[in-house]
Parts: sequence; structure tokens; C-alpha cells
Amino acid sequence: MTIYILKKLALFVIFITIFVVMTILGAFLYATPQVPEIDSLKNVKLQTPMRIFTEDGKIIGEFGDVRREPVSFEQIPDNFINALISTEDQRFYEHSGVDFKGLLRVMKVALTTGEFSEGASTLTMQTARNMFLTRDQRLKRKLIEMFLAVRMEQELSKEQILELYTNKVHFSHRAYGLAAASEVYYGKHLSELTLPEAAMMAGLLKGESAYNPISNPERALGRRNLVLSRMLGEGYIDQDIYQLAVETPLSAKKHGADLDINAAYVAEMVRLDVINRFGRDIAYNHGLDIVTTINSNHQKIANQALREGLLEYDRRHGYKGPELQIEDFANTDTRQLLQILSDTPVIANLQPAIVLEVEEQSITVLNRQGQEITIDWAGLEWAAKFISDSRIGSKPEIAAEVATAGDLVRILNVDGEKWQLSQIPEASAGFVSIRSKDGGITSLVGGFDYSTNKFNLVTQARRQPGSNIKPFIYGAAFAKGFTPASLVNDAPYVKVNNEIDEVWRPQNDNLKYNGPTRLRVGLKRSINTISTRLIDSIGPAYAEDFLVKIGLPDEHMNPYQSLALGTASFTPLEMATAYAVLANGGYQVEPYYIDQVTTSYGDILYQATPKVVCDECEQIRINNQIRNAKYNPEIRNYPELPLPENKIAQEVIDPRDAFILYDMMKDVIHSGTATTQLRRRNSSLLERHDLAGKTGTANDYKDAWFSGFNDKLVASAWMGFSDHRRSLGRYEYGGKAALPIWASFMEKALSGVPEQEIIQPPGVVSAKIDPETGKLAALGQQNAIFEYFRDDNIPSEVSQATTDYGQLYNGNGSEESNQAPQDLDQEQLDQLIDSLQEGEQEIEQEDDTPQPEPEAESIF
Repeated sequence: MTIYILKKLALFVIFITIFVVMTILGAFLYATPQVPEIDSLKNVKLQTPMRIFTEDGKIIGEFGDVRREPVSFEQIPDNFINALISTEDQRFYEHSGVDFKGLLRVMKVALTTGEFSEGASTLTMQTARNMFLTRDQRLKRKLIEMFLAVRMEQELSKEQILELYTNKVHFSHRAYGLAAASEVYYGKHLSELTLPEAAMMAGLLKGESAYNPISNPERALGRRNLVLSRMLGEGYIDQDIYQLAVETPLSAKKHGADLDINAAYVAEMVRLDVINRFGRDIAYNHGLDIVTTINSNHQKIANQALREGLLEYDRRHGYKGPELQIEDFANTDTRQLLQILSDTPVIANLQPAIVLEVEEQSITVLNRQGQEITIDWAGLEWAAKFISDSRIGSKPEIAAEVATAGDLVRILNVDGEKWQLSQIPEASAGFVSIRSKDGGITSLVGGFDYSTNKFNLVTQARRQPGSNIKPFIYGAAFAKGFTPASLVNDAPYVKVNNEIDEVWRPQNDNLKYNGPTRLRVGLKRSINTISTRLIDSIGPAYAEDFLVKIGLPDEHMNPYQSLALGTASFTPLEMATAYAVLANGGYQVEPYYIDQVTTSYGDILYQATPKVVCDECEQIRINNQIRNAKYNPEIRNYPELPLPENKIAQEVIDPRDAFILYDMMKDVIHSGTATTQLRRRNSSLLERHDLAGKTGTANDYKDAWFSGFNDKLVASAWMGFSDHRRSLGRYEYGGKAALPIWASFMEKALSGVPEQEIIQPPGVVSAKIDPETGKLAALGQQNAIFEYFRDDNIPSEVSQATTDYGQLYNGNGSEESNQAPQDLDQEQLDQLIDSLQEGEQEIEQEDDTPQPEPEAESIF
């Protein structure tokens, strides 16, 4: 009987052995074809997000399905490696991929329970599963995992396996790899992880949710301390270090992407563009690096300028009260107050706070960090009660008129130490700056705070530009023969449309009219009736064609007289691009913001090739034409153009007209509708002579604009309400509401940048004129001024007087006069014009003495 049982047992063992061998062999044959080649293991492409940079290398955005920053083995902290091995695989450096002792233990459990546990998974097996397999517990997957691990151990070093594991493993909160997890949980580079933090990261891997220090801090703390005790048992740390580590409190909390510069609106533009170009998977998971045209300094000061401009406007219109009054405040403890503050987001640079105490002329508030801050009267006195967009209440005299204990308010840090009561502005604003020569966007702020409103006001908001459009109406008139000295009647205007029985009466804002007025003065003072009569003279259809030619979209304007007053609809980016035509001498550029897209391996997927203003190209063409006419074309060897023809920006307006408009718009800065506000700001821009610009205010003060430039940089600022029907309030002109944003940006962007006035092009001459008639100046005329003209459009009439030939032509549009020259006959005049065209006369410097200010800017 005993022999029989032994035979049966032997047969059973043989059967089991054959079964196991066949199973293992089958698994080996099944798994072997699925094991990747050695090169793919050594050069595996991990999912990494795309990163977006400024032109000078500052990161402004990161997008992807995962957060990951691959690192080399040498960059992984020893504390993390030791914690990982102590907890997950103590025999890691001894086994060849499979820990057979652990495997026997798992098989015993499997035979008794029918289920496989994870206890036998070595770090190599876990790496194999993370790289190539799923997480299910089936026997087939477990066997494949084992053979993959053995193969990996044959082809990779232990260090390479640990590197793959550390970069691939998921730490929850979309953080893949230790480097990303270190940023997410501690807001620091992995090289800065302390021992307790490294142990926490290693312990989290046992269960991403169960031991997560953010969602389950108590269990995470226990798991961390268990990891530390394992490290102590394995001899990686001593008792003193262990004791200090376990006594360290938890410090993990959720951190966002670590960005160098806030350019959220630009980052979103780039994200959509890259997805459209390459598809979502490549955009999000292939580690693309996108270099933009954004200048980090420009973007930083643009953010500040827009926020300060909106807050300045908001303070002018009074305090609207607290966001919330806490019920039963007297019985609410500090812990509950801090929870309320924690649930209230920070908006831009405005922090939430709760008023704790109100003194006679100060208040004490509690901020999110639990600090008590005193705001003195200097930070409260602005808060007169808001009544309407055009009215505020009396200036407060005591703090109780402004705040009450229990108010949830916003506070603003002014200079690092002082604080000010504030509020979230209801008005909106957008700002953009571009390079005039190629259209590259150097800064863009699409709103007060991207987190609260993702609508991009620079690229998506179409608003009426008001008087911001007038320089281009004047440009269209110059192309039809008008000059800065042309007289247009500033008088009441009435247009009757009999077909629809409608009467249109555009008015000047101050309801004053000056009679015949030179166009230079009309633009400087933004006089509505002059623009209206100009478009009447050249025709609305011609004006519309001119605007389309410089790049403004045709579908958003109609050929009516009101076009001269800015009743079309354009975005701030479109207006800035149009102004670039004036800044660069008459050439159309296209705005762009992505300069280059590269892979994580440095391969270039996209390189921008914008159209560029080529200053020397036209002269090369002219010279080559002259040479071709004089010499044999077959033997010529003429200079080639520095750029391909299709990459040279095309001339869309006469460079002579562009320069004359630039000179006229300089007056807006120094003696026009922008001057008063710049003086109040004590702006350094008044000391520069290379800036030009134009204010703009739409009907009923619904939109405020300022666009301006020098030869290299163009910027446009807009302010208004998202509700197109709501007014900014009475007297909120472009020069009052939008100009401060533009000026604040330009003051800092041009600080230390030498002045560089736009160069006067060939074919522009200057002559002394009679400011009353626009004719050439006459003898004894003490108020004669200099004006610029195209050489084919100089006034032919001279004031009736004896003139001094030597003093007739000089200067450049200044409103200061010298002794008037003698009248000339036609032959003398022709001779003088010829000499001017040959550059034989010098041009005096402009006298920038400010001229008398108009009482108010036009509302259009």
C-alpha cells in the first residue's frame, strides 16, 4: 500500500513538473517575441508634455496628458533609491530579474487561495509591467512579466533599470517620474528632496490613492515611517537620523506647474496652434519644445501695466463693497475663517482677506496665511461709494464708512510692506506689443486674470476703435493728394439719407468748432468733423479699400461715412498690426508668436519664416534696374536680394505718407490728446522724440484705446466692458483709460533704449507754411511753421508778400517760425524743389514746445 501511494505521488510530481515546465516554456515562447529590442529599451520614448518658452528661454506653459521630466540615474537622490530598494526589493542587486524566494511564497499563496499577489514583483518586474504590460493579476501576465524582467536584466544594467523605473512610475496627480512628483508635491527640484520627503515618495508607490499625502495624510505618514524603519533595518540610515526623520511633520501639498513668466493667454494660443499643426498625441506626449517670440521682460511689464491700469480705473469709480459678509461672524473661529479664505481663490495679485476689526481710520484683516494685516488710511481713503459708472459718493472720512467686521474683501500689496483695500475690476482690458519689422508678438495680455476669464480680449474681442482708426483715414487722404497743410472745415456736419429718412450729425466732443483747420491739427486734436469731411472727399469705398490694403479685415467694416469715426470692429492685435505699417515705413507684416518647434531630441519640426521688412531691398532693386539699363544684362553681376521675394514684406502705403503720418502722430504725444495724461504721470516718454501714437474713444465711452510706436516696437491697449452696451463712464477717453497701460509698458520697455527716430525717406521735403492758409510762408510772417510734404505734392501757392529766398525751406513741421522768405515765381519754385529733392537743404530739428491743449478729446 505504501509503495502504491509513493508511485502515485511520484507520478503526480512528475505530472506537475511537466506541467510547470511546459507552462514556463509556453510562456517563454509567448513572451520572447514581445520583448522589445535592446535599442528600444535603452532609448525608450517616455510620454512627456510639451513646454512653451519665451524667446529668451523662460518657461510660460506646459501641457500634456502627463507631467514628466526624465532624469538620468545620476540625478536620482540616493535617499530615494535606498528607500525604494528597502521597501520594494531588498535583493534587487542580487537577483537576475526574478526573486525566486519571493516567487515560491507567491505560488504557495496562489495554490491555497487561487489568487496571485504582488509580493514577488521585483523592481525589474515592476519596470517591465510599467513599460510594456497592464496591471491585471492574471497568471499569464505574471509569467510574461517574469520573462521580460529576465531579458531586461540581461540587456540593461541595474542603474538603467532603476532609471527607467524612476522616470516611468506614476505618483498620482498626473505626475509621472520622480522629478515631476517632486514638483507636484513639494514644489522643488528632486535634488532638493529631504530624507522624509524621499521616503514619502517611495512609500506612495504602494498605493497612489491609499498613501497619498494630500488626500490621505494620516495613512501617508504611517507608510512614510514604515519606509524609514525599513531603511533603518537595511542599514541605510542610523538611529539618530531615523528618529529625526520620523519626527518631521508632513509638508506635501499640491503645486502647479512651475512657470517663470505668466503668459497664460499666449500659452493657450500656442497649445491650440500646436494641436492643430501636429495632432493631440504628438502635442501632448512627445516632449515638444516650443520657442515663442515673447520677450520675458516685455511680458512681465505688460502684465503689470494692464493690471495697474484696470485697478487705477476701478479706483476712480468707487468701491462696490465686500464680496461677502460672513454670517454670525462673532461666533466664527479662526479655523473656519481660514477655511473660507482657502476656498476663495487669489485673482491676479488680489488676495482675499476677512476684516477682523475696524478702527477710526484703519482696519485689521486676516489673510490666507493666518496673518493679521493693518491697512491704514492711505489704503482706504480712495473707497468712495460706487453709484454708477459716471458717479461716485462722497470721499469717506472714517473707516466704518468703508468696511465692517466680517467683510470678505480683496487686498493689494503696494510696495512689499503697505497694503491697500481693493476689489476685482468689472471692466476688462487687453494689451499687445509686436515687432514692427516682422510682426513677432513680444507680449500679450488677454485679460485681467486667465483663471477667471479665458476669453482672449486681444485676439477674440472685436470692438469699435473710435479715433484709433483716424491715422489711416488721413493716410488714404494723402494718397488722394491731401497734405498735412491741407485745410478742412471744422464745422457742424449733417448727412441726410433720404432713402431711410435718417439724419447723421457727428459732433466734436467739446461741441466747439474752429473753422478751416490744417490736417496736422485735426489729427493731433482728434477732430471728428475733419475726419468726416475727409472721408466724404475721398469716398467711403476708397477708404475701406485702403484699410483692407494695410491688413484690416474687410468683413468687419462697411463703406459708410461713419467709418472715419471708427465704427468698424477690430481686435487689439489687428490694430497693432495696422499701426506696424506706419512704424516700419509702409510695409505689411503678419503677426506671429511661434518661432520654432523642436522635439526632445533637438529635431526641428517647424521654423517660422515671417515676411520681413527689408530696408535695403528696394534700393538694390532700383540700383540693379539702373545698371541693367546702362550695361549689358548678360555680363552683369549685380547684388542679390538678402531674402527670397516671398519673404519680403510688401509695400502697402507710400513710405513718404507713412513717415509724414508718423511725424504728425508725434504731436499727439507732445502736444495733443495724450499729453495731459503723460504730464500727470510725469512720464519719461515726454523726454523721447521717437514715439508716435493715437488715442481712441468709441461712442458713449464704450471703448477706450491707445496705440503707439517707435521704429521697432508697436503696442496697442484697449479697455472696456465685456457687455458692449455698458459705458466706461463719462470722460473716460482713450487718453485717460487706455493710455496709462500703454505708457506704463513703454516707459519700462524703452528704459535704457536709445532714441531712434524713423528715418526720413527719399521724396519727403519740408517747407515753411502759413499756418492759417496752408500756403507757403510769406514775408514778415512771424508765425510761419515748417511742414513735411511729399516731393510731388508741395503747395504751389505762396502767401502774398516779399520773401527771403534763403529762409523759405527748412525744418520739419515745428510750429515755431523764422523770418518768412520772399515770394517766388514758378521758375524759382521749381528750381528750389529740384534742389530739395537732391538733398541739398538741411532740415532743422523740431521745436517740441507743447502747443495749447484742446479742452477735451473727441469721443470718437
